[in-house]
Amino acid sequence: MRSPSSAILRAVRQIQAHPRVVRLENTLDVDLSIVAHVDTGLGNRWKAHGASPNGVLPIEPITIRFSEHYPGDCPDVCLRFDFDRSHPHLLPGNPSEPPRPCYIDGDPRDFLRLRGPYGLVTQVADWLEKAAAAELINPTQGWEPVRRDRLQDYVEADADAIRALVNPDGGGAFFRAPFTMVGDEKLRSYCCHLMERLQLKQDIAKTLYSQYGQIGIGVVFWPGRSPAGGELVAGTYAPETVTNVMGLYERAQSLDLLEPLKSHLGLLQARLKGVPARVPIVIAIVLMVRRPLEVIGQGSRIEILPYVVEVSSSEDLSPTSQQQVRLAAHRDTISAKLLTTMAGGAFVTEPPKWTLIGAGSVGSKLAVHLAREGKGPDIVIDSGTMRPHNYGRHGLIPRSRFDALNDFKAEALSYSVRLLGQSSTGYFTDATWLATTITDDERLKAWPRGSRLLVDATGSPSVTDALCLPDVTRSRPRAVETSLFAKGRVAYLAIEGNGLNPNVQDLAAESYRIFAKDKALQKLVFNRRGELVPIGQGCSTLTARMSDAALSASIPAMSMKLSKVLQDDGMDEHGEILLGLVDEDLLGQSWQHHKVETFVELSGDSDTTPSVRISRRLADHIDETIGSYTGVETGGVLIGRFNETTNSFHVVDIVPPPKDSQFSASVFSLGTDGLTDRLNEYVADSHGTLYPIGTWHNHLSDSPASKTDLATGVQLAFGQTFPAVILIKTPAAFHGLVVEATDKVDAQEPVVTVSRIQQRQ
Repeated sequence: MRSPSSAILRAVRQIQAHPRVVRLENTLDVDLSIVAHVDTGLGNRWKAHGASPNGVLPIEPITIRFSEHYPGDCPDVCLRFDFDRSHPHLLPGNPSEPPRPCYIDGDPRDFLRLRGPYGLVTQVADWLEKAAAAELINPTQGWEPVRRDRLQDYVEADADAIRALVNPDGGGAFFRAPFTMVGDEKLRSYCCHLMERLQLKQDIAKTLYSQYGQIGIGVVFWPGRSPAGGELVAGTYAPETVTNVMGLYERAQSLDLLEPLKSHLGLLQARLKGVPARVPIVIAIVLMVRRPLEVIGQGSRIEILPYVVEVSSSEDLSPTSQQQVRLAAHRDTISAKLLTTMAGGAFVTEPPKWTLIGAGSVGSKLAVHLAREGKGPDIVIDSGTMRPHNYGRHGLIPRSRFDALNDFKAEALSYSVRLLGQSSTGYFTDATWLATTITDDERLKAWPRGSRLLVDATGSPSVTDALCLPDVTRSRPRAVETSLFAKGRVAYLAIEGNGLNPNVQDLAAESYRIFAKDKALQKLVFNRRGELVPIGQGCSTLTARMSDAALSASIPAMSMKLSKVLQDDGMDEHGEILLGLVDEDLLGQSWQHHKVETFVELSGDSDTTPSVRISRRLADHIDETIGSYTGVETGGVLIGRFNETTNSFHVVDIVPPPKDSQFSASVFSLGTDGLTDRLNEYVADSHGTLYPIGTWHNHLSDSPASKTDLATGVQLAFGQTFPAVILIKTPAAFHGLVVEATDKVDAQEPVVTVSRIQQRQ
């Protein structure tokens, strides 16, 4: 035995100086241990009796044994050998060894780094005081599970699935349970993976060995009825002390599980007879114990107690066998419930369904973030295949070249979501084609009925337009669009309003207005210089030039917002635009949140008449402007976009009338002084994303469009290559004209079509 190091001697001095240590026995020269006699804080009445009702003494001897590697190793802490083992928070151990308190929830080495030996004594003294008062378990919190931490062996099983087996009659079930081993003959640990149910046929050992080169079987047992016909409940706390198979039978008897254990292990013995000794056999045994209270953190009264047995012959499973039993900890399988719990969310049995369009860099990262919260996409739509350059920024890592020969983006991402314990289907198709050409029945494969959300991460204006086609909007859920600009410096997330109003086209137009008004965003978003780089040869593939770090910086914030949107409390009635501005060094980011109310909708009598959609913010501004011109008409120029795909105008801003405009009670005449320059400036600021689409003015009474209005429309129609809007606001509503110059029927006379539009109620 080496002499104690200076670190150990320093620790002993700190322990001895603790006010709760009344005496210290130094046996460092024997086995590097000391015995600290700790004041347990008993009340005077219990002191007079010499102990608490559950046997805790006024002064308890605590053995603290150091190792030669201290302070790298945490000292082992033991209680006296005859300390009552029915106390909770005792670590698993051999009954031939003294009990050890579980005095810290976590790694004791980390605790030692933070609090030192002095803090260790404080924690143990507090544990003893609570043990004396029977306060180690708080019944209002539930049943404290038997301590199974700090174990090196595991049984991995879906907790919900095996708890669902428990029925009032009691019984057991076999599972296919291949195992993995880490280490060697001297020091090893096992993990048994409980998979599907298994019928224990006569040739089961041969079948399993041919499949896995090993025999791994799991057996799960649960209690039945009491003699009186009620539930069998194990209401006495006992620490884990099983060391061999005979002890496991005794443990099962104390938990009212002996009969199912004997019958099932008896059948297993019969099936393992004749298996050659060289064949590796590991049996995972899981006792499902019914407790009087819900087990803390489990949402169930059923406690899971797993064990692992290495079997060399069938006799190793007999009731008198001394074959070693390895205490194991339960490890849950990957599931939506587990991931939701880890993310701090509340699990729901039927989480909202959603579809992702676009499994590229942004879409894949959003999907993986949400899947790790148990909220992965049910459907993934993409028409691309994974190419080598994609992995520079994709949310997935490459598989083997053989596995990835036909790696479609949609299926690759869905496969990863399924690996995270959630259902997901990849749909290899072009989203624009899907929206514009196929039937509703086929389209429902992409967004099934009941889907809560449709997330478009393509960044494609074509997809935006396709999602707003009338046939599509009749069947699809609310949509969210997300994309990145300026090498990842600007993040865009737009959420449609209830009833798809505002829709994603409205939100895109509104965002262009925001960009044009904000100089910092305008400079970043509309500057494309140097962002495109060719990839590969011959095909001239283009992709945005940015690092994975830059691309990933804002995506966690967007995924968190989507996570809230997928919850019942995260979806507002109105639309939203969220814009994130990321610092160039990625060390900071700021977000703007823009609430977008429903757009005012105007339509004509004919399906061929363009619809006009006016921002509610702008409609309110028009009303305020009218209110400031008492007794006369006023007006201005409409700024927005015309979309050919959906035959719709999206109006988001106005340019005020020039000073030379004329205002009267019967007519408004738009002036021209400086107007062209102002319009050109607006178009330049928005880089052509927004432009003049017509004019607006008001009538003081609820009157129709006048001849002057018509003449103005005709003049505008001949001045642009798309229809022009003459918007009229009366005290009651919006209405107006859509005027368009069409093909000439002869050399002299051009034709103009005029359609009346009315506000939808």
